[in-house]
Amino acid sequence: MLRFLILINLLFIQIANSQAQSTLGVIGQWREQYNNKSVQHIIKGDKIYGSTTNQLFSIDNKNNIELFGKSTGLHEIGIAALAWDELEQQLVIAYNNSNIDIIKGDNIYNINDIVLSNLYANKKINDIKVLNQWALIATTFGIVVVDLKKHEIKDTWFPNNNRQAIITYQTAITKDSLYAVTEEGIYSAPIKNNWVAINSWNVINAYQNLGIKKISSNTNLVTVYNNNSVFQLPSTLPIINTTSSNIQQVTIAKDGTILFTTNHDGQGALNKLNADKSITALVDSTILGNPMEILVDGNNFWIADSANGLLFKNNKSQWITLAGPSEYIKGKSSINDKLLLAPFNGNANGFSVFNQSGWKNYTSINNYKFPICIASTIDPKDQSWWFTTSTGIVHYNSTTATTESGTPSNLNGTYKDLQFSANGNLWVLQVNQGLWQKKDNAWKLFAPPSILIKSGLNKMILNKQGQAWIITAKNTGLYIYQSTEVYPTELWKQLTTSKSSGNLPSNNVTCVVEDRNGSIWVGTDNGIGIFNCGDISKEICDASIPLISNTNKFVGQLFQKETVNCITVDGANRKWVGTNNGAWLLSADGLELIEHFTKDNSPLPSDTLLQIMIDPNLGEVFFNTNTEIVSYRGNATAGVIVQSDIAIYPNPVAPEYNGPIAFKGLVENAIVKITELSGRLVFETRALGGQAIWNGKTYEGKKVASGIYLVFVRDDLGNEKGVGKVVITSGL
Repeated sequence: MLRFLILINLLFIQIANSQAQSTLGVIGQWREQYNNKSVQHIIKGDKIYGSTTNQLFSIDNKNNIELFGKSTGLHEIGIAALAWDELEQQLVIAYNNSNIDIIKGDNIYNINDIVLSNLYANKKINDIKVLNQWALIATTFGIVVVDLKKHEIKDTWFPNNNRQAIITYQTAITKDSLYAVTEEGIYSAPIKNNWVAINSWNVINAYQNLGIKKISSNTNLVTVYNNNSVFQLPSTLPIINTTSSNIQQVTIAKDGTILFTTNHDGQGALNKLNADKSITALVDSTILGNPMEILVDGNNFWIADSANGLLFKNNKSQWITLAGPSEYIKGKSSINDKLLLAPFNGNANGFSVFNQSGWKNYTSINNYKFPICIASTIDPKDQSWWFTTSTGIVHYNSTTATTESGTPSNLNGTYKDLQFSANGNLWVLQVNQGLWQKKDNAWKLFAPPSILIKSGLNKMILNKQGQAWIITAKNTGLYIYQSTEVYPTELWKQLTTSKSSGNLPSNNVTCVVEDRNGSIWVGTDNGIGIFNCGDISKEICDASIPLISNTNKFVGQLFQKETVNCITVDGANRKWVGTNNGAWLLSADGLELIEHFTKDNSPLPSDTLLQIMIDPNLGEVFFNTNTEIVSYRGNATAGVIVQSDIAIYPNPVAPEYNGPIAFKGLVENAIVKITELSGRLVFETRALGGQAIWNGKTYEGKKVASGIYLVFVRDDLGNEKGVGKVVITSGL
């Protein structure tokens, strides 16, 4: 008997729902779903600007938060440095791969000369400072000068005066001098007419061999510092010296006050150096984790903390929530038409939940702290949430505000996966044991025979035929457990690459999914096999391996020699396939390539896909990569059983709108006809699942005139029918 610990209380949400959640766009639009817990940079421009590990954000004077990414026109993820150009009112962004973007109003200018150059093996950008119309980009080979008016590279400066590559960590600017902290020491050069002459650099010998890598300035005050000491030029005596923690950043306020952050063993502090050389803690280590940068804005302090996020301090301290899951999603997520349930797994306790209100992150329910959750599923009956862990199962019911945790037995083995069958029973996969079934509140174990390896049981899916398809240890193929829910014979069977015993394209199986027709699609490290098996106690269960052709020049197996990490089925029975080379959308039979998204042609942050999930109601496709999550508004949704009102969006259609017009809430694969009021047919199409798309044009490709158009929907048998209307406003 499974014994549960039951806790009834209010759910504690550690990270509040974000004010910055981007809204769902039209079909074909993307939005980032990034983890924004780690804030790296913070600066002041016309707004407050900052960056997390992979995303840019802004905060205006009304505390409205806006997020920016590749979906809004940026060219990269992974921000190395930020700077504000006051003269041109534009933001300069340097990325970890050495690319540069400049945002001015609604325009984004890209400068990719450094990333494309082959002159230097290491081209990392360390820092940006703005000198009049020039952005001074400190790199691992020197200082690249960018013309901020022309948005182009003007020159490269080498502080060692010999035009040899020199690692430059940071620069600082005073009224008449430019300072550069390099691998060879600290250099200075006079500024004349907002420019630095070639070979005019001088080394400051007093600070050699002190491990100085950082510098800050304000007017004519300059400080340089290492991990433990801060020096104010030209003195060689430290004004701050500490051995108990590392100095992260020093900032000189407009009034000359010196502020600095420290960190040690996951704790940080913001400190003020007083006139008598004593130190006052402004924000102590009970709040900060790993402070990276400080922005002083009048009496306000903004602190970028890589461990905890963005802290705003005035009279009191307040963490600013920036949206997204609070940890990277490494567990097996589940999704339905209401929410996405995403366990953190890895080394992080708890999970995230996403719906159209945004992300919420769960770590505890008052006295109950969630463990590391591996896989999730949603009970279709009561919408409660279930998770597997290394030691048992966790169940949370939001309706009753109860959390249950426990195990079916004392048998050893991690609980890897779980799913509800079509008849409402819960099945759980346990390493070293087999399959547990929870039926009528009683648990029963179905163990594989001794000839099958149980130590590598990993993932599973339950199909409509009462069979569990189980991914097991590497290079051992696939297991099927056939219950007696549909067929009379209970049986375990192993499928391999052998004929009449599976015909898999590889014995290293990576993913399994059932499509809308009941076919089982199996991904391996050598492509895809498709199964259409009945009673495996009576029939051979072999995969068919689709052959694809490309303009009759190439014929090969589907994704041959490609590792297929995940497969997901959309509302039109099309297949989304995730590999190490991007995300692919295939036709229902897999023979036609419809889309191929990569990090180079889309907002995907990485080409390595871990899991793809689809909201059946909205058609939003979530791509969980090995770095971050992004989503894409697809054009297929699940069909309804009974045709009722037709949802049309946008409606009315604005004159300037040139995107797709969608008809949603249709019976599956419905025939959709669009006519004028007179009855003249304008366009006809088929729904993709439960959604049809119209581009606002006639068969001849001409934009239709403004007016009211009727929309007629029916299924193939003519039993389910619906009528709607769409208004095209003047100008389309």
